[in-house]
Amino acid sequence: MSTYAITGIQQSLGPAPGQTPVRQEINAWAANPENIVEVNLFYLALAKFQEIPYEEKLSYFQIAGIHGLPLVPWDEKTESKTPGTQNGYCTHNSILFPTWHRPYLILYEQKIHEIMVNDVIPQFPANQRPDLIKHANSWRLPFWDWGLKNPDVPDIVRPATVTVQTPSGQTATISNPLAAFKAPEAMGKWDIQAVGSSPFDKARATSRYPPKGFSQPQDVEAWVNGVQLNDLVRDALRGADWYQNPVGQPPKYPNNISEVVYRLFSEKYFSSYLTFASTNFVNEGGPADYLSLEAIHNNIHLWSGGGGPRDKTNHGAGHMSIVPVAAYDLIFWLHHNNIDHYFAVWQTLNQDVWFSKPSEQLKDPNGNWSTVPGTVPTPKTPLAPFHTDTHATYFDSDKVRDWTKYGYTYPELQPWLPKYHVGGQFNHDLYILDIRTQVNKLYGTTRDQFFSIDSGADVLDKEDYVVNVEYERFALGVEPFVIHILLGNNKVGQVSNFSSPPAESGCANCEVQQQARVVSTGQVPITDPLVSAVSDEKIALYDLGPDSIGHYLKHGNNLNWKVTKIDGEEVPLSEIPSVKVSVAAGKGSHYKDHKKISKYHGYTVLHAVTEGRPGGLGHNDH
Repeated sequence: MSTYAITGIQQSLGPAPGQTPVRQEINAWAANPENIVEVNLFYLALAKFQEIPYEEKLSYFQIAGIHGLPLVPWDEKTESKTPGTQNGYCTHNSILFPTWHRPYLILYEQKIHEIMVNDVIPQFPANQRPDLIKHANSWRLPFWDWGLKNPDVPDIVRPATVTVQTPSGQTATISNPLAAFKAPEAMGKWDIQAVGSSPFDKARATSRYPPKGFSQPQDVEAWVNGVQLNDLVRDALRGADWYQNPVGQPPKYPNNISEVVYRLFSEKYFSSYLTFASTNFVNEGGPADYLSLEAIHNNIHLWSGGGGPRDKTNHGAGHMSIVPVAAYDLIFWLHHNNIDHYFAVWQTLNQDVWFSKPSEQLKDPNGNWSTVPGTVPTPKTPLAPFHTDTHATYFDSDKVRDWTKYGYTYPELQPWLPKYHVGGQFNHDLYILDIRTQVNKLYGTTRDQFFSIDSGADVLDKEDYVVNVEYERFALGVEPFVIHILLGNNKVGQVSNFSSPPAESGCANCEVQQQARVVSTGQVPITDPLVSAVSDEKIALYDLGPDSIGHYLKHGNNLNWKVTKIDGEEVPLSEIPSVKVSVAAGKGSHYKDHKKISKYHGYTVLHAVTEGRPGGLGHNDH
């Protein structure tokens, strides 16, 4: 069987060595008048992509299905190595998480480009085609940078319809192919199953924040035809998704996604590549290692799809919240492209960090379609089902370590620019310093906050506090759940367990996974809300010292945590004893020099804050 060769878009490269077109932030890209032709081609190609018959290997339906449902092989003849689950090929809670998704995105980008060139542009008049080909060849998939301040759903994702320029020269209004994926019939016809209480089998379109429950006829209709409540996605991203917070009232402590993203790039925040890449618990890791690229990714999925404790607005879990159907929502690709964006920036700042040594590798406890649970992945582990050629040669992590080979890069990563060259030679130090400057500008919110208070110092050494969470990934079977972290009754962050629910036929492998007691981690920085608490005259907290903070968090019910299922049902902590919440105190060294990223270090666990509380880490716990 000839396999599909994933090569990336190999047009419009150069003229400088290594020069490639740039994947751009989607709002900036779409708003730039210079990109109007590319935007139009993107709309037209994406619409055609979604219309390709579902039995075809390169249809949108089948490519989205690689991530989960329907459970069928893609571009290979094989049977599932992990039967009885709804996991597709995707890797979660695994060191392969960032690298597996890279060829997946390249495949998606490449197919859209092929449709532009082979199907869309030939319909235009011959005299227009050469210019259109140039635009298509320079196009790259945009990314949604939800890590910027005040995140929101991208503007061009929001409208239900868009106006496009047709080959006839006339404009036409079409369904926005970025708003939702729409099927001609209920998707159960193509083996998309209901997941829990979410009737994805009845849906004919993807949803974000669909109705929770089906007591009213309009709820069923909304599920069938799809509903995209993007304002609720925006509110969730900004932190207004706790059920004790009145609907319409801004959160007291907004989500600070920018600060969490910023810590990804802090020097030596992570003790290894594994702790950066995956939520998989590392026994030798330190308190900072509870954060990971995957943990941030998990939260965005749930905030984008819906579900969780929005009782007062009565909305449930949409496609992005559920692993096996997440990729059908078009926002999935923009989200994961941003994950790849962060991954590439981190790689550039940590060029020598990889997972080549056996000591840096852990068993993959979950397994998926192509991987048996308990496999120890290495940089040579095949990233099935993606092939580099027509002869069934698989990608592996080493092959995708250099993303530029596949014809793209990101705005911060353009080493060919003249500003990085001195005397005709590339200056690597200048390049790295400029990347750090851009990271500070884009994401350094806590740093900016401290320098707004004390602008005279060149270096500010400030106390830093994080809440760390560990939990058994299958503590509720394979049902997703969320651990919410609160100061008083005000939510300051969450840790999302983005696990896959079982197949309706039963989960033959779940017992094995549960017996393995797979532990995952997450982290919520709380320095920002604590700074706000110090400045609040109504709160008896006068400084950020560890003694003051420890006393404040332990007494007066000031630090709290709750667990909810994906449908918002609260889980008593006594029923999920694997959840362990701890507080770590350290230092953040913040530099006025924009070329230096803040450095976080010296963490110790404040056991007294959580000792003896349900779900709290004590001195005798790990």
